[in-house]
Amino acid sequence: MTLKQWTMLAALFLPVGANAQEAVPAPSPDAPTQASSAPAGDAQASNNYSFVRYRADYVVRPDAGNVQTEAYEILLKTKAAVEQFSQVRLSYSEKMETLEVLSAYTITADGQRRDVPADRIYTQESYSSAAAAMYADRKVRVVVFPNLAPGTRLVYQTRRTQTQPYFPGYFGLWETFSVFNQYDDARVTLTAPASLPMFVEQRGVQGSIRPKRRGDLAQWEWRYQRATPMPVQNWTAAAWEFSPTIMASTYGDWAQLARAYQAKAGVAAQVTPGIQSLADEITRGISDRRAQADALYRWVTQNIRYVAVYLGNGGLEPNPAQSILDSHYGDCKDHVVILEALLAARGIASTPVLIGAGGGPTLPAIPMLGRFNHAITYVPEFDLYLDSTSAYARFGQLPEGDLGVPVLHTATATLARTPANDGTRNGSGFEVSFRFDADGNLQGQTLQEPREVNEIAMRAAFARLNAQNRERVEESIMASSGFDGSGALTLLGDPQDLVRPFNYRYDFHARDYVDFSVVGGMPLPDAPGGESFRDLYGSTSAERNATPFYCNDNLREERYRLQFPANVPIVAMPRDIDFRNAAGEYQLRWSREGQDLVAEHRLHQRAVRGAQSLCQPEDYPAFRALYQQVRRGFRGQVLYGDLRSVQADL
Repeated sequence: MTLKQWTMLAALFLPVGANAQEAVPAPSPDAPTQASSAPAGDAQASNNYSFVRYRADYVVRPDAGNVQTEAYEILLKTKAAVEQFSQVRLSYSEKMETLEVLSAYTITADGQRRDVPADRIYTQESYSSAAAAMYADRKVRVVVFPNLAPGTRLVYQTRRTQTQPYFPGYFGLWETFSVFNQYDDARVTLTAPASLPMFVEQRGVQGSIRPKRRGDLAQWEWRYQRATPMPVQNWTAAAWEFSPTIMASTYGDWAQLARAYQAKAGVAAQVTPGIQSLADEITRGISDRRAQADALYRWVTQNIRYVAVYLGNGGLEPNPAQSILDSHYGDCKDHVVILEALLAARGIASTPVLIGAGGGPTLPAIPMLGRFNHAITYVPEFDLYLDSTSAYARFGQLPEGDLGVPVLHTATATLARTPANDGTRNGSGFEVSFRFDADGNLQGQTLQEPREVNEIAMRAAFARLNAQNRERVEESIMASSGFDGSGALTLLGDPQDLVRPFNYRYDFHARDYVDFSVVGGMPLPDAPGGESFRDLYGSTSAERNATPFYCNDNLREERYRLQFPANVPIVAMPRDIDFRNAAGEYQLRWSREGQDLVAEHRLHQRAVRGAQSLCQPEDYPAFRALYQQVRRGFRGQVLYGDLRSVQADL
């Protein structure tokens, strides 16, 4: 199935009126600030806007509570920027901090100042809080800027007062200046008691890691300017990995962060009589301990409704296991707690795991809570990571964002890494057959060959399939494949059954696909319902890539069978391809079995510098060359027809 087809599936299955922002996690307490209230996905906004002036001033108390004052002056250069900044949404934890908008106004291109009316600054529930108020204390302060136009400068100042540190003695500062944005004048200051430990890392900014002493206070100041933003790149890692960045933390090692989390999480996982009774009921008749853990995991995934309140939303103290059981919903921390309690009730030990889901393979040099945005479970007895917030992952499977990333085991206060995101887990493929009749019509079938990452995605996509949207999906698959015909989905298993594998098949037929009355050439048709890698070269359209990027081991295989009518001569088929370089290997094998032609494409992409490292700009040309071979492989054509009917005289 193509990306377009999967997008169609996702759109069909979204609830009516769903807002795409609802699925975007709010940042963790010290997640990297990009000196902007722009959506995270617009980190490569380039010349749409620029920061005329940015100020961030942190004042830290002895208990690590702090006051952060920020001031923005942003020049809107395009209509896209006007749309983007028509309102600024500022998220905060009502339980642990206050947020004030000290001023908000615009300056028109001709110099007129226009203050934002008081009624255009208001507070909303966050999306997660609206779903379950007892678990989420996030609020959103909204500033609506009227009468914007290209050339307008948008100015506002905020003050965020953290009344209670997330952990005892913990403070974190993380500022990133994206290379894709222009900064005319940016400054960050930090003031803290000289007696408070402060570990600082910086890259690409003016300023010193060593503070200035003013009596009992230590003070740091950093400055940054960038006159010309970097052009948008095809591939890029998160901005903090390579852009100018400032980090400061009062914690000296990751173990300290783990112990601080465990001090609260361990108490919450207490086994109550209700938890014990439920664990006994779920595992009744199951003697194998691994099977018991499987049953308990499946019960949590299917019975504790996941409320998307991420690690940084509100307080970091999970709710007690019994209260989660009573309400039957919770966030990621609560999922970990109730699963830990249920496992403990059967004598199976586990530990909470802090994880930066989807965040790449590297960690900051100093402990930053903001690097972790999610919590999952580790069961040492079986050496298994479990993410019970993923309703469609079978026991031992992990969503792609959980694979190959650094994690922090809080019970043992140790760093580790989840199983590699490699071809054994993220690999995919399909087998498709095309049976042509003498009139050029065809019938065919596409059968998926998913590994665990794709199986999880397919379960999620098909879980809400009903008769009405099934018909729309079937029509969309055929239309996007370029066929004049129809097809039907057959589900091979139940997407909600986490015991057995899940897959699907797509049967199709099309009219007048080819004219066998003349000599012609045919490239491999698209596989309806199959996600092909044939168009990968489009992602490397630029000759060079200036930033580091994520690259993981990945295996994709596609097998095509073309069955020609007995009376149609097959003149020629393409040559085989065998290409290797640092980025991976691509093989294409053609074979003939009577009137059947079989083409087998195999692409094995490599993590060039290993699973724990980013790929660098100098690695990009190898991927471009590899994908170019893929493009050539799919350009090949099968030649058919009676050559005696061809006019040879030119």
